[in-house]
Amino acid sequence: MHPGFLAVAVLMLALQAGGAGVADALRYERTAIAGGELWRLVSGHFVHLGWTHCLLNVGGVAALAMILPAPLRAWRCSVLLGMFIGLVLFAMLPGLKHYAGFSGINYGLAALALLPRARGEAVAALVLAALVVRAVWQWLDGGSAADAAWLGAPPLAAAHLAGLAGGAMMRLRPAMPGEASATRSPRNRYRAGGSELVTQADRDAEH
Repeated sequence: MHPGFLAVAVLMLALQAGGAGVADALRYERTAIAGGELWRLVSGHFVHLGWTHCLLNVGGVAALAMILPAPLRAWRCSVLLGMFIGLVLFAMLPGLKHYAGFSGINYGLAALALLPRARGEAVAALVLAALVVRAVWQWLDGGSAADAAWLGAPPLAAAHLAGLAGGAMMRLRPAMPGEASATRSPRNRYRAGGSELVTQADRDAEH
């Protein structure tokens, strides 16, 4: 497993073990963010509503780490995706009071992993399409009671859609200075194009 993503997984497990006090101090909370606690835009993604929620996202990180390109900077990528998702939610969902969870970032990592392969690999294209359809369905459905029962809150589809959009933008952005030489080697071909970059209104939600 990519050591950076292993560290991300360990951090999520450690924060979950810290209990409700840690989660409350770090989760996305609109009032606190508006009051200047801007770190919550990112830190909220690393805490969870319970062990089931946490382990589900840790499993997602582990699975994605097996297919993400080796040169990917795990921490930088996760923080940038988290900040993008947090800003989108703060701007677009004024009624969202608080949420927690890493799955929005997982959706962004999935876009980073699958977009380069989707053109030439049918399986990658199908998986990516399934993730987009699932996120749109969650948005239209509004979150099922069954999901809320075992996760602790309905999934926040807006975070999943924002994650997909953020991952796509990171993948499609022009190469930055210093990345051009990396693209000359097939082994490092994923560095160009961005992959080196490294809960509902008025109620808790997970994403």
